[in-house]
Amino acid sequence: MTLHFNSHKNRLFIIILLVFFCTGCPSYENTPNPQAEFGADSDYFMGLRFLQEGKEKQARLKFTNCLKKGTYYCAKRSGEELLKSGTMAEKDKACNLLLSRFNDEETILEVCRYYSTCYKYTQVIDLTTNIDYQKADNELCRLRLLSLKAQNSAHYMQDVFNWFIFRPISTEHLQFFTDDFKLPEDIKEYTIKQFLIAFRMDVYGQNYSLACEKAKTVFDLFEKENVEPYEQIVSDIGKSFLYGSSKNINNAANFIKYAKTYKGKPAEFYFWFYSGRFYDKEQKSYFSQAISSYESAIECTNQPKQKDNALWYLLQARINQSYSSTIKELKKYAEKWNDPTYFDDLFESLIPSILASGDFDCFKNLYYQIKDYASKETVSKISYIYARLIQENFISVKDKSEIEQAFITSLNNAVNPYYKILSAYRLKYNDEQMKEVLLKFPGSEPPQVNQDAETLLRGYIAFGFPDYVYPEWKKLYKTGISPETSMEISAFLKSIGKTDSQYLPLSLRVAAYTVDYCTKPLSIDNLKLLYPENFENLVEKMSKKYDIESSIIYALIRTESYFDPMAESVAGAMGLTQLMQMTAQDIAAKFKKTDFIITDPETNIEFGTYYLTQLISRCNDSTILAFFSYNSGITRVRKWQQSTNVSTSRPGNVPQDLFLESIPYSETRGYGRKLVSGSLYYEWIYNYQNIERKPRSFAQIIETFLH
Repeated sequence: MTLHFNSHKNRLFIIILLVFFCTGCPSYENTPNPQAEFGADSDYFMGLRFLQEGKEKQARLKFTNCLKKGTYYCAKRSGEELLKSGTMAEKDKACNLLLSRFNDEETILEVCRYYSTCYKYTQVIDLTTNIDYQKADNELCRLRLLSLKAQNSAHYMQDVFNWFIFRPISTEHLQFFTDDFKLPEDIKEYTIKQFLIAFRMDVYGQNYSLACEKAKTVFDLFEKENVEPYEQIVSDIGKSFLYGSSKNINNAANFIKYAKTYKGKPAEFYFWFYSGRFYDKEQKSYFSQAISSYESAIECTNQPKQKDNALWYLLQARINQSYSSTIKELKKYAEKWNDPTYFDDLFESLIPSILASGDFDCFKNLYYQIKDYASKETVSKISYIYARLIQENFISVKDKSEIEQAFITSLNNAVNPYYKILSAYRLKYNDEQMKEVLLKFPGSEPPQVNQDAETLLRGYIAFGFPDYVYPEWKKLYKTGISPETSMEISAFLKSIGKTDSQYLPLSLRVAAYTVDYCTKPLSIDNLKLLYPENFENLVEKMSKKYDIESSIIYALIRTESYFDPMAESVAGAMGLTQLMQMTAQDIAAKFKKTDFIITDPETNIEFGTYYLTQLISRCNDSTILAFFSYNSGITRVRKWQQSTNVSTSRPGNVPQDLFLESIPYSETRGYGRKLVSGSLYYEWIYNYQNIERKPRSFAQIIETFLH
């Protein structure tokens, strides 16, 4: 989608950016007056500015005016601000104003939060009288229960039970259970409701041994106390026995008995499903029983998600038994699934297994079985690999036109930029055709534009509130924010990021989401938001110092940290290039640096650039092998190479793109695709499109990554 701002907005936007560049976050006195454009809504933004200046009285006046006259979201946010300051009488008045104009769950939650802080429990109870504990916001449910408890309501225990039994357990449940729900010290004194709630919390806390013992009592409650086998309870029973008991065959038989007992009830699905899981744990010995149980689970439910879940495990069990025979019959299963994307991970793990085995004809069967049923992402991936296997003579076909057709199928279904670029390259697209491919993203149709939501977001830009715009966009983008407005937000955050780097990853996140809803080609400016050259001076400096294309370093940083200098992984990798402390220390020792800060952008970019160039050198100048090594370590990559060479009987001669697909780690495969496609996009956007730096065709640039 080629996105252009209208002339009025464009002029306004440019002026605002100039102010930001020169002074940082401006005060409204220095900003062109946007009140004419925003009308009554401007009172909300002026109120925020007054708050920043400590002028609470003036702010409240502005918020009150906007609450009465503003558009939906500006008025709501004004009312919410009124609940944060002022006297209790003023806040009560604001509550009444809010509720008189809005009666949605979000507003009720905001008002209930306020009422809870000042112990107005009756008002909370009245506002939540018709609450649906299966669907309502969990925080709202918790606030209601706390109010019922404070009022010693006779409805309290039943409401607690409804909330805990009829939906998945959440952190709000845990907070309530830990801080506010009191159980007798002796478990023998538990009521049935208390016992079932405590059982669910044991499962949620993964205390499976204890939960398994309690599950036996739950079965007694089903039989002796006529307790209803609620779906969530039965699901938790299944988990407790699956992870807390080794008696798989006995458990399976018991669950089948209950499946037959409760035939036609919602819980029947879980009894059949978990009997299949128990048999599955015994692997090949009870394979047929596992398949039978999964099939019974599929047949007894009309819920699409449950069907897909059982079918996924059925297919996984069959693949573990014999993936070749499963693939031959895959079409009959594919015709049954509801959400093809649910099975993407199954194929993502299946592909390396087939390639590692060297059974390439099996891959041909896979291609023909699922090309009309799998998700676009899976079809694109399998089609590309199938065509490449034919090209490299791993698969023989009578009609070589199959190669071109498979690449076309891959390109037409490409969700991942990696397969989009490589399929076009394999089809020998010229530079003009390649440009069309690179500018197009296979987004779905965006929802209908929510004008009131867009007014709120554009107001944050016009009045200069970067801290507000991203959290609000994150809340509202699913309500109907146009690609144009989202890209405008991304550009705004990127401009602020020039002086405050915390906004750079936020800008990129907005742009990355937006392309999922762009059905028309993007502009180059849009692509620059999606693939930004943040920290440009540092990256260019280090790429020249270590003789490596800057596009590769930008792609590395984008993939590793989304340009967040303070990013830290679960494993402890830190900074823009996500270096482990030990790796950074080794590099510092080589540089004779005794003191360094790993999150300092210049230090981190230099260390990461140096480390990657060393890996490229150790990988025989292969950039893509260095990418894999950066993610998983060079020793692993060399072992994978040896294994692939054996399975293909081509020592040292496996094409890099096929080697990528054979890597046993899903994370490393995905990492490689991101870095290759990211590097190529950066090269195309900033270098290839620059006439002064156009040294070769884009096809030649792609070839360097596949060499």
